[in-house]
Amino acid sequence: MELDVRGLICPMPVLKTKKALEELPEGERLTVIGDYKPALENIKRFAETNGYKVVSIEDSGDTFKIVIEK
Repeated sequence: MELDVRGLICPMPVLKTKKALEELPEGERLTVIGDYKPALENIKRFAETNGYKVVSIEDSGDTFKIVIEK
């Protein structure tokens, strides 16, 4: 599943990530794409704090992509 949070600022990217992860079946992966840099660290922290696995993080300067496994 892919979630595009480009154009949003905190706390919306984290809240949308939380909602998407709640709806995701166990073992599935969520790819979050965004462009608000503080959201990357906040999403990563949220995932790790709540027992999700951060599979990968790509930061290309303008956008980021974080893959989280439920």
